Amino acid sequence: MRSEHTIQAYKDTINSFLLFLKSDKGIELHSASASHFCKDNILDYLEWLRVERNNSDSTRNQRLMNLRLFYSYLVGENFMNFADYSQIKQIRKIPTPDRAVYNTLTIEDMKLLLEMPDISKKTNLRDRFYIALLYDTGCRNGEILNLKMGDIQVNRSNAYVNILNGKDNKSRTTPLSSEIIKIFEQYSKIYHPSRNPDEYLFYTKRKGVITQMSPDNTARFLKVYGNEARKIKPSFLHLHPHLFRHTRVMHLYQAGMPLPLVGQWLGHSKQETTLIYAYADIEMKRKALEKLAISKDTVFTNESFKYQGDESTIRKLYGLK
Repeated sequence: MRSEHTIQAYKDTINSFLLFLKSDKGIELHSASASHFCKDNILDYLEWLRVERNNSDSTRNQRLMNLRLFYSYLVGENFMNFADYSQIKQIRKIPTPDRAVYNTLTIEDMKLLLEMPDISKKTNLRDRFYIALLYDTGCRNGEILNLKMGDIQVNRSNAYVNILNGKDNKSRTTPLSSEIIKIFEQYSKIYHPSRNPDEYLFYTKRKGVITQMSPDNTARFLKVYGNEARKIKPSFLHLHPHLFRHTRVMHLYQAGMPLPLVGQWLGHSKQETTLIYAYADIEMKRKALEKLAISKDTVFTNESFKYQGDESTIRKLYGLK
């Protein structure tokens, strides 16, 4: 059973599509039929929403999903054949980034954050290395916490980290910057003096028992540094591990790294997933400009049909009101 809110959303979408048919295609409400709910019209409708209604991509995607459900109903009731429905299902949603992609730290934010830990204290040295490595590699939190000493390789020409158990058990190799290596060496002298390759890179020690550091532990000290940062910069973002992944990738992309390489860096299996960063960058630039959206009112002409001047009645008859 659909909620009243969901049902109303479906009605709003159909009403919007019918308005498009009338204003853009010249198809009056009383003459609209199932044949007008076709792939070409829906593609034009999505563009109409963007240009004429200034709708966001998220709103347009929601309209598309609602229409697909309506098309499914039409197929079930034999008002539309399955071949036409299949064409409609092939219409892809507009790639839109998670809101988190918009919220990334600036270079200045990262510098501030890395300067905050007092590295004369052992745990603070660990905290700084964790934050620096999370940012430098763009890894997921689980990937970082699963790393062992042997996964980081440093030689004369370069340094890199092997992520052996990434998402979907996929492995990849990510280069490390010279700056992170300096922090790594400082950290290793204190936390890994034996350089045992089988030890977890990040660990906790309680009553002599060494265990892999937990996500809860990282969340605790990130919260502390976030609160401290907001004392200096009130608008400083809430810190969480994935924020550093978004931040690093946006910085790399804005610095000119090609999207395919960004995708490999992140360990994305699909290029479409990486495209959200390109979209976010373009969208941020677009929003930086002053763009006026002009909304045009639709003018309806008189008709001789019985209900031609009474659209309210027509919508009631079809359950759209």
